[in-house]
Amino acid sequence: MTIAEMVVVAWCLCVILTDMHARRIPNSLSLGMCLIALCWLLITSHSMLNATVQSAALGAAISLLLTLPAYAARLLGAGDVKLLLAIALVSGGYFTLFAFVIAAFLAVTLGAVCFLVTRLRARPLTRRKWLPFGAALSVGLLMAIGITK
Repeated sequence: MTIAEMVVVAWCLCVILTDMHARRIPNSLSLGMCLIALCWLLITSHSMLNATVQSAALGAAISLLLTLPAYAARLLGAGDVKLLLAIALVSGGYFTLFAFVIAAFLAVTLGAVCFLVTRLRARPLTRRKWLPFGAALSVGLLMAIGITK
């Protein structure tokens, strides 16, 4: 495992812990990694996970196409949009799609479990809890990294 891959794995773990605990992703994590990934792309002509510049650009476009409509519909937070953009710049188009599909699967599964739990309880949950989609995106990226190794 290269140093760049270790940095990406550590970053994913930080995102998972932060999103699970605080239910938000700080700009320092998402935009900070966007800046690091852009600098890496400009200096080395490939992403931190060895995707081409074209793949990273395609991934960035895909990430915005997938998340901006959901953000406009208030289904995703701004942190989730910025996180998937960072994932695209770090990894390229393939890993971006893979991470999004895994995150969607995890979110649907977790949502179904939460729905069943609230139906079995005597009274419904009083507070609206958002699913930590950023954590699911990070798990998807970690799975993509693991599969390619």
